[in-house]
Amino acid sequence: MYKSYFKIAYRKIVNSKVISAINIFGLTIAIGVSIAVFLFLHNHLTMDNFHENGDRIFIVEYEMDNGGTSEIWGSTPMPLAAALADDFPQIEHAVKVANKGGKVYQGENIFNEQVTFTDPNYFDMFSFPLTSGTPDILRQPDGIIISTAVAEKYFSGANPIGQVLTVVFDNETKKGLTVRGVAAPFPENTGFKFGILAGFPLWTSLEKQALNDWTTHTRGTFIQLNNPTDISIIADKMDKYVSLHNAANESITIQSFVFDNLKNPNANAHEVNYRPTRAGEPIVVLSFTLIGLLMMALSCFNYINISLGFVGKRLKEIGVRKAIGGKKQQLIVQFMAENFLLCAIALLFGLMVAQLVFIPPFNFLQGSEITLDFAKNPELWGFLAGLLIFTAIASGAYPAFYISSFQPVAIFKGSQQVIKKNKLTRLFLGLQFTIAFCAVIFSIIVVFMNDYWKQLDWGYPPNETMVVRLGDADQYDQLKNALSQNTYIRQIAGTTDHVGESMARSTIKLGETNKDMLTYQVGPNYLETMNLQLRQGRFFDARRTAEDATAVVINQRFADLQNWQQPLDQTFRQQGQTYRVIGVIDNFKVAGFSKTLPTMFVRGDQAAYQFLTIRYESGAGQLVEDFAKKNWAALNPDIPFNFFHQALIFDSFYNRIDKVASIYTLLSGLALLIACLGLFGLASQNYARYLKEASIRKVLGATTRQILLTGNRYFIWMLLIASGLATTISWFSAQYVFAMMEPYIGVVELGIAPFLVGNLLVFLTAIIAIGGQSYQLVKITPADALRWE
Repeated sequence: MYKSYFKIAYRKIVNSKVISAINIFGLTIAIGVSIAVFLFLHNHLTMDNFHENGDRIFIVEYEMDNGGTSEIWGSTPMPLAAALADDFPQIEHAVKVANKGGKVYQGENIFNEQVTFTDPNYFDMFSFPLTSGTPDILRQPDGIIISTAVAEKYFSGANPIGQVLTVVFDNETKKGLTVRGVAAPFPENTGFKFGILAGFPLWTSLEKQALNDWTTHTRGTFIQLNNPTDISIIADKMDKYVSLHNAANESITIQSFVFDNLKNPNANAHEVNYRPTRAGEPIVVLSFTLIGLLMMALSCFNYINISLGFVGKRLKEIGVRKAIGGKKQQLIVQFMAENFLLCAIALLFGLMVAQLVFIPPFNFLQGSEITLDFAKNPELWGFLAGLLIFTAIASGAYPAFYISSFQPVAIFKGSQQVIKKNKLTRLFLGLQFTIAFCAVIFSIIVVFMNDYWKQLDWGYPPNETMVVRLGDADQYDQLKNALSQNTYIRQIAGTTDHVGESMARSTIKLGETNKDMLTYQVGPNYLETMNLQLRQGRFFDARRTAEDATAVVINQRFADLQNWQQPLDQTFRQQGQTYRVIGVIDNFKVAGFSKTLPTMFVRGDQAAYQFLTIRYESGAGQLVEDFAKKNWAALNPDIPFNFFHQALIFDSFYNRIDKVASIYTLLSGLALLIACLGLFGLASQNYARYLKEASIRKVLGATTRQILLTGNRYFIWMLLIASGLATTISWFSAQYVFAMMEPYIGVVELGIAPFLVGNLLVFLTAIIAIGGQSYQLVKITPADALRWE
């Protein structure tokens, strides 16, 4: 019996190609988006769950007061791991992790790499299997373990074991590191990973600080307990280590040490500064969940409207089947079978669309590698089964129950009105367009924000600046002397940190309050070379070396936060030293977004210079670049020339924002298209119902304008109500999001333009959707329409 239901369902889908194609298209898009969202959220919410001991592993963090604000940090003192392991028998393993940047030279290419340093029991704690090598490599001063990605990057399929990578670390120390182990590929839901892993014997050969120095902080400290409930015992006895830390760090006073479980992180884990492993952010989970639910709601509403809009063609079939004894339950099963088969087809197409269209941009935006791998993600089977059942019921239940309730007598008498006064159907269409309006408006907001960020003043002119990355501080004087001969070059400066490329964070003491600041260590004429705008005071002076050793130049944001009306000669302390403000500059752009952070510049040591900055004449960029390359090759024939133009420094950020805007535009366009398909379906049904009335009105002398207004009055009101509701929702939602993200992106002021443009686009698209039906009303011949009346 059930086989016959699906045979009939198949014939109905084939015979109604246009209607079926519209429904399958809408459901395919929604299912494709839902699959991509599920994969992303599954990856996001199961972060680090693959570690076998995850429920017994805790991250050690500390809490401190920063100017009256409580902050939690994940970078803990270097000796803490060993001290905890010695003092608490409840701890099975304690592991510390530190990072150090370096440059790997390969032919003409230079790669920036992070080398991770850790203890030998790292692999006893974490489930990162090795395809070759053993954990004992971490006891060697020159042995390293590399990831599969790094092995492929540098050795292209060749056996990496025994190969040597030459790394120049940030402190200009060059080391030849021998590959003695390779890690297996990391799972997709890895919150922390390594590219190059070494032991602390290598770290101690690079750094002056000892492993028992409480002023040195690690990237993170992890402890693994015999029993996870023992964490309360350890937490109650941490005051000793707070005292040890504070006695050694005058400028960074902490209140307490706290713990966070690796497998079940705290709700506010995403707010922890410098957390050694990624944590899920509620706003990300919420936003992606809403995307999936809204797209599914749109498609289900669309299916309902299309189904009810064209059910008039099936009235006789329903009447005949009921007249010959067909039961309501049988009709419901028939309609649900048709819908189930259609949803199954959409599911197959949805899998393809998810893999080809939606998953790649999700991976690009989040830096993840989610895939449709059923073997690695068995939960996907259950999700797809649930999605199919949910979609079939949500989209088909109402039409099936409603249509099956028709009475054969009413159908044959012609008195059965399908959806003439069906308020629920109109509500569905109104909700469709409310969602479509919101989607389009938010897409336009993203596009406007993209342009807004690009148009923001950088605080300095970037177009005549080129920066050379130095491999060795000794290269600075040599290259500077050579470049000084070029008449197109105005100024040259050296610096340890460069605006837009690198910076440091340091804690200063203002009275009794600690403040966290962005800090740049720069050469004496760096600020002039970058053409940062001086508001008050002076820049650093090469002739006043002793005086400027404890001098700082701050940005206006720094002064504003301290309410300094006269910031010059104000003082603060850092690491026991008193610093005096000698100059104030305009706020400038630190990153691609617009947030202005309190910043200070201090005199740097030339022995630590990592950049040489050049300001050149307008239009001479290529000439200066060629000249610099030629001189670099003469001075350093074995080292590739590594440089960039300042004007291009935020290009990667802008490209990312462009991609975000493109994805939002795609999703909003699909949402609008699905909504308009529903509008088209209802407009077609409305046209069929209004045909005779319009003909009579035309005979009685109604104008084209009157016929159009009468025929489309409902749609006009529906669009206006949806527009007002969506604009209100979008406005308050945007203000909430902007306020929540202000600490990261700054104040965003877009005005009403995105809302006006978004509304205009939806109205124009809706006019196109019903334009064809309206045109037929205008061109109707009353004699043809009323022939049989």
